[in-house]
Amino acid sequence: MLNDLETEINDATARARHLVDSIDGRVFTVRPNPNSWSAAECLAHLTLTTESFIPILKTAIDDGRKRNVTAKKPPTMDLIGRLMRWFLEPPMRSRVKTSAPFVPRSTRAKSEAFSEFAALQQKLLETVREADGLDLAKLKIVSPFDKRVKYNLYSAVRILTAHERRHIWQAEQAIAEIEKHYAQE
Repeated sequence: MLNDLETEINDATARARHLVDSIDGRVFTVRPNPNSWSAAECLAHLTLTTESFIPILKTAIDDGRKRNVTAKKPPTMDLIGRLMRWFLEPPMRSRVKTSAPFVPRSTRAKSEAFSEFAALQQKLLETVREADGLDLAKLKIVSPFDKRVKYNLYSAVRILTAHERRHIWQAEQAIAEIEKHYAQE
């Protein structure tokens, strides 16, 4: 089951790399309209999100190791996790305003933005590997987005990877809109 998580993380990294490699640096940082994020902002948002999730995941994993919460069967997502993952999968069903800590404050050059994202993806992979053998369905975390929301560790990683797919898709859409605009000029 951890292989599925690793595949989803690696796929997101590969899609982000392809996105960055396939476009001009200026297009990467331009918003398609004032109310939408640029591809750079989408990637920065994902970086901020992963950066906040990793310590929470590590704490739950450490707790699971201390309490010897070992897996006896493959992990499953809880109800909150399934609902959130469904909602986050692209294409977007509706827009949701993110909380302030996750709003990108600045945009970086595409190579720098991708390097930060990829480095955190690697840390996320390492964190998932640290969870090997634990019962991820029994380990709970509190969402960094909303302290009232709790879900199991397996759900957390599946939510995170769906969130990545959503915002990489959003970045692809932003780029397509900008390129269409430039082609019309």
